[in-house]
Amino acid sequence: MSKKNDRSKRKAAMAERPAASAARLDAAPAAPRVLTRDELIAELNHDLAKEYSALIQYVQHAAVITGPQYDAIAAELTVHSNEEHQHAISLSNQIDFLGGVPAVDVAQVRVSPSSKSMLELDLEGELDAIARYRERIAQAEALREYGLRRALEDILIIEEEHARDLQSALDR
Repeated sequence: MSKKNDRSKRKAAMAERPAASAARLDAAPAAPRVLTRDELIAELNHDLAKEYSALIQYVQHAAVITGPQYDAIAAELTVHSNEEHQHAISLSNQIDFLGGVPAVDVAQVRVSPSSKSMLELDLEGELDAIARYRERIAQAEALREYGLRRALEDILIIEEEHARDLQSALDR
């Protein structure tokens, strides 16, 4: 295969990749489950536990990821960890505002000795968060909790950025 053909194929693949990544991030959510206020608080506490675990996971991955191909994303993982911390604070404040008590549970932290696997685990977590927050936004809307909806939309925007960063680092 000539270098010109190889370059053309890479350009075509690069042009297709953003569309494929966007498609995964833009999947239409199913109709949300209608919740009571107490059930919503419980779900938000579940989300909070996931934010705590994401924070820990990102800190660990940023510290141990190796390989020159991961230099840029290693620094970004530290940024992600700080943003996950802000999400936890925002969720805690919203839970308190709704009359609940922010939990201190931590969901499972997923680590790996493989740098690529670390990023894949992080991406899985972000895609899960995106799906959960889309559902939570619809649930907040159904309960006419517009301030909560707005706070969740802000979190969702950052989670989608995290997923794009990880997809790019994984060359997806």
